[in-house]
Amino acid sequence: MFKRRTSRVQHRRQVIELQAKVVSPRIVWYSVVKNCRKMVRVAVILALLGGAVWGVKYGIRRGLLENEEFRLQAIELTPNPAIDERRLVQVAGIDLKGSLFDCHVAEIQAKLGALPELASVKVRREFPGTLIVEAIAREPHAWVSSPAHGVAARDPEKGLLVDRNGFAFRCPPALLEKASALPVLQLGEGGEMPVAGKQVVHPEFDRLMRLYHVACNEIEGADKWIDTLRQSRSWSLELVSHDGTAASFGLGDHERQMSDLRAALEHARTQNQQIASIELIPERNIPVILLAESAPRAIPREEAAPASAPVRVTPNRRSRDLQNLLNR
Repeated sequence: MFKRRTSRVQHRRQVIELQAKVVSPRIVWYSVVKNCRKMVRVAVILALLGGAVWGVKYGIRRGLLENEEFRLQAIELTPNPAIDERRLVQVAGIDLKGSLFDCHVAEIQAKLGALPELASVKVRREFPGTLIVEAIAREPHAWVSSPAHGVAARDPEKGLLVDRNGFAFRCPPALLEKASALPVLQLGEGGEMPVAGKQVVHPEFDRLMRLYHVACNEIEGADKWIDTLRQSRSWSLELVSHDGTAASFGLGDHERQMSDLRAALEHARTQNQQIASIELIPERNIPVILLAESAPRAIPREEAAPASAPVRVTPNRRSRDLQNLLNR
């Protein structure tokens, strides 16, 4: 019987590779020539690209930047009391003899936006040669003074105005006449020094601003009637008017107190009298001091028509209390 083959014979072949490198002067010369051709080709391509870039720049300069059609011909600035055309050119660094393309919109807008007296600025170019600047000035709401920090009231050069949000800014010359009649919020010691371009951070400022807003809502023309608002004591605020009336308020309940002040002023006006000082913190029996030099004025009255029967009118309690306070 035949035996079964259980193993295989593996034949290994050994492959011997022989690499030979032949170097000769002729072969080296061909390599050098080949590399030089590559370098020349790259240099030509780079030269062509450089020439194209130079040509584009030259064409842009000749066709746009130095084109008389695109010269800066006009600057349109929206009317506002904070900045005029002359100051606009100085702040933004605009070359009046340059091209409209030299006026970088983002850069000009950033420089103008850094001015505290401007609330918003938008700059755009209108071809062929007009630069349009839309500027909105901040609306002055009151003056702020701080004797402790050397900030004087109603100072045209170093004084500070605030808008309704409490943002401080210098008074532009064109706004001085309008702002001269605005009230002064006088701050005491403590808190941060008021600085142009920042929010006023002071505990008294917030209380005085709330009282001022209530006065503007309750009394017509309060922004022109009030002279100074300050915190006279730790528990009370003081309002002084241009005509010499001094009113004391608490730290709260301003709506009721301002309503009492308005009623007292109206009643004193009807009696041709002027209030020197009034304490508005009490809800009843409000202390009032009248100016002694207030002289009565004759008011002509018409003859009453005859009536068939007399009509008895019961006086209002508030009017009676005010009458008693003013006539005592």
